[in-house]
Parts: sequence; structure tokens; C-alpha cells
Amino acid sequence: MQIKGLTVIREFDPWNSPLCTCPHKFTLNPYTGCAHGCLYCYARSYIKDFDHPRPKKDLIGRLIKDLRKLPEGLLISMSESSDPYTPPEKVLRITREAIKQVLNHGMRLLIVTKSDLVTRDTDLLKDAPASVSITITTLSDSLAKKIEPGAPSPTRRLQAIKELSQEGIPVTVRVDPIIPELNDSSEELIELIDAVAEAGAQQITTSTYKARWDSLKRLGNAFPELREKLYRMYVNEGIKVGGYFYLQAKRRLNYIMMVREEAMKKGLAFATCREGFPQLHTPGIYCDGSTYSYLRKTLYSSRQSKLVKEP
Repeated sequence: MQIKGLTVIREFDPWNSPLCTCPHKFTLNPYTGCAHGCLYCYARSYIKDFDHPRPKKDLIGRLIKDLRKLPEGLLISMSESSDPYTPPEKVLRITREAIKQVLNHGMRLLIVTKSDLVTRDTDLLKDAPASVSITITTLSDSLAKKIEPGAPSPTRRLQAIKELSQEGIPVTVRVDPIIPELNDSSEELIELIDAVAEAGAQQITTSTYKARWDSLKRLGNAFPELREKLYRMYVNEGIKVGGYFYLQAKRRLNYIMMVREEAMKKGLAFATCREGFPQLHTPGIYCDGSTYSYLRKTLYSSRQSKLVKEP
């Protein structure tokens, strides 16, 4: 769908990845950059001064103009390259205003975040065609502090899942990325899946770490005892897909099946992200967690129709 003249909303571009299974959607990043400081982050390799988030100039005014050019009912994903709840949002509240505008213009909304600040906006999300995707890579607050130093702790994210779920807001949890020798033990992954299921999540989407030179360097510096092993598994023995180094397919599949088996035991929907195993996905489920915004759009359209017909 080619729509000319958009300035802050973009059509989602999976960088020609042959493994992407996302539905057609548009993206909105209220901020440039992110303060979470995740060692594995891909966006830090191509966005200048990425670790110092700043709001986009005149974001709300430009957003309103963009929304007027789009047909109602499109899916807007917020965000794809920077967290919409990066720390400055607590004061600036730009993401909150963007949510209002997106929903007021009749769009469906998917929020992708690592922050429990999303619970501040439950009043906007609970009766809207919206869903939330929260990333949790580990239940260990200490490990998370090393690999995601600026992000809220896993403990706080689990609490956010509970609060959102209690308000009826569908939550997908991204167990992503699984990094060899760091957060890949079966015991830890099972514990994580059990915890998010108990918190009320509806779906698990998982993915292994896809390496780039800069993120490999960051991980090697933070965990020097793993540097040689990571380079061997990814650079020497791995495969190259769309600018990323992947683990060998057999090893990736072992991780994915481990997560899938436990997710299914807990009755959760399951999907993967850019792994090449779409046959393992729960039928009818989108990998990004946006399925629920579609369902809720249908639900609220039906409710509104009934209200119009009633005397």
C-alpha cells in the first residue's frame, strides 16, 4: 500500500528478510533512540546517538496529518526501532498523546515495549482495538541489568503483564532474544514461561539472538568468558541471513521447540520471529502479537453497531 506524504508513520519494512512473518502494518516511533541500552539491540548499529533518546520534532502535529491520509482500521505498531516508553516518556507523555490520536482516528494499535510504564495508559487501551507486546529475556534481575542496563527489571515487567491482563488488555510476551550460554537454560526458560502464563499473558513469541558485528562486540566486552564461543557459533559456524549472523538451524530449532512445548502446556499461543519455522506457529496467530487488536476491532465495531440499532 503506497501512501505518499507520510512523515512520521512508515510502512513496516522487514529489510527484505525472507523469514519475516509479520502481517502488513505501519510503524510509528515517537522517539529517536532509546535509553534501555540493550547489548543485543540491532538499531544501535544504524541510528546516530541512539543511546540518547529524543522526541521527534512536532511529532503530534505531523502524526495527525499522517493519520488523515490513512484509511481507517490499519495496524499501527509502536515502536519497531525504539521503545515508546523510553525513560523521557515518563515526563514528556508524547507516546500517551500519540496513542490517543491513533485510536481516535480509528486505527488498530500494537505497542511493543520493555517498560512497565505502559500500565500508566491502561485507561486508553482497555476499551480499544489494542494489544501489548512486552519483552522479557530472563527472570533474573541481575542478568537483565547486564544485558538491558537501562530497562525496567523483569520483576516490574511481570507486574505490568498482570495489571494489563486484569484490565482485559491482551499481552504477548517476547522471549527474545535467546542468547547461548546467557539465558538459554531449559530450567530458566520454563520458569519464565510459567511466570508469564500465571501473570495472564496470552501468547509467547520467541527468537534467538541474531548477531551483528557491533552487538557481538558489546556482548563480548560484557561477558569476556563467552566472547570466543559466541564468535565461533555465529561467525565461524553460523549462517548469514539478511545482514545478520544466525545460529545453525538445528540449534535454533532446539531452543524454539523447548519454548514451544512449555507454552503449549500452559495453553498459550505460540510464534517465532524471523526464524524460518512458521509451521510451528499456532494457526491464525500473528507473530508480532497483533492478532488481538484485530479481534478487539471486530468486537468494538460489533458493540457500536448494536448501540446504533438500539432505540
